[in-house]
Amino acid sequence: MLPWKSIITLQKEAGCPVYLQIANAISLEIKKGHLGPGVKLPGTRQLSELLEVHRITVVRAYEELDAQGWIELRPSQGSFTSTKLPEISPRELNGKQRPHTFAAATGYELPVNAVIKNPATPNRHIPGFHDGPDPRLVPVNEIAKAFRSVLLKKVNLKYTSYVDTSGVTRFRNILSLYLNDTRGLQTTFENILITRGSTMGLYLLTRVLFNAGDAVVVGDTNYYYADRTFLSAGMELHRVPVDESGIDIDAIELLCKRRKINAVYITSHHHYPTTVTLCAPRRIRLLALAEQHGFVILEDDYDYDYHYLSSPILPLVSSDTRGMVVYIGTLSKTISPAMRTGYIIAPPNLILELARLRQIVDAQGDPILELALCDLFEDGTVKRLMKKALHEYRLRRDFLCENLATRFAGLIDFKVPDGGLAVWAKFDPSFPLPQLSERMKGQGFILPNGLIHNTGSTTLNATRMGFGFMTLEECGKALDVLEKIMKGPHWTIPLLETGPTR
Repeated sequence: MLPWKSIITLQKEAGCPVYLQIANAISLEIKKGHLGPGVKLPGTRQLSELLEVHRITVVRAYEELDAQGWIELRPSQGSFTSTKLPEISPRELNGKQRPHTFAAATGYELPVNAVIKNPATPNRHIPGFHDGPDPRLVPVNEIAKAFRSVLLKKVNLKYTSYVDTSGVTRFRNILSLYLNDTRGLQTTFENILITRGSTMGLYLLTRVLFNAGDAVVVGDTNYYYADRTFLSAGMELHRVPVDESGIDIDAIELLCKRRKINAVYITSHHHYPTTVTLCAPRRIRLLALAEQHGFVILEDDYDYDYHYLSSPILPLVSSDTRGMVVYIGTLSKTISPAMRTGYIIAPPNLILELARLRQIVDAQGDPILELALCDLFEDGTVKRLMKKALHEYRLRRDFLCENLATRFAGLIDFKVPDGGLAVWAKFDPSFPLPQLSERMKGQGFILPNGLIHNTGSTTLNATRMGFGFMTLEECGKALDVLEKIMKGPHWTIPLLETGPTR
């Protein structure tokens, strides 16, 4: 007889019911081959006394095992392991093996993704120059009220089931009106596919529109994760310079004369990572080139809503009459990064193809979230949030830039950004960012090390210094630490050669 008391270890405070713990332990012994076909199990009374549990608990465990096909309950005879089980030779445990442990690695060959590195650690619990919005500005009370309102309305019960893969029609209508009003578009709900953020949108587009070996033009330097999305699809990256007026259209035209270009990826407002805006004349030329050479313009407008000077230049898609531009946007920075809501704007035939692929990636989005966002748009919460956020982020931008200009002159080169949530800062080469970043972290503040921006042909000693994540007081403390480190007497670390990593 097996030592059941030591084999079945019960945790009565655990979330799993005791009878299931017993059933799982017995089925595990069967899987391991310690119990072969047709073996008689202890009686329910005997096992309940051994385990010090009520007999009904063991009865329920045996009934569960019987329902799953592991055992057979024979009237007047007892409980036996199923006679239909395959013969398994049990393996002896040696000193290095422990029972009931999950496999440390796959037992089959697993291909390793050479394009995408390990997931980055957000470190948002540490204050610093993070790139992104401040979660403390999120209108949590209004959001909670909107979710509650949606869930309490009986008419919305249907949205707890399966819905349109492209998104809730009501939300797409409201979003269409908002984009038409703020971006000069002429869309309807049929032009919109809702995604879980802009990154998902770009992933779907690469799989629908392109094949391995297709050529995509990107900036030098460019958004790291966009590059990885294209590379993971087997596409070829062709980098062109980015200057103070945006991506170099002359360079794109020369590329088009030499080979077939399938796509051009741009962040037309506040180019990532350098924050420059693509000027109007270049936008017109790029659109004309797309029509002439037949390539797709992927316009990633990730932070259009954050603009601090005059009204921003309208996106390329607002001038597109030939269907050459696909517009990718997000509400994750406008509302909250955790509320994963992005969108793709395109002609209906492309939206249909994207929805077909979406079905096998993620059957649908989050209809309850989408309905809550409808309420937040309609009751003015989004408009009030944007007004408040723009005012606060402009103060934070000005504070950071004034301090960089006065306290770090000659050490950090930068330009005041027209919009967005970060400053593109070029550090003096005698202060290698990876080491500087480590020293800052040791003092309790995050300074991005800039390695993620080394997507081009040259190694940069530059990074995006986010100003949105911290209050003015927090930013002041972070700058004090940065100044103390950079102007301290013990800065003697040599510049290290490092490649692009996350």
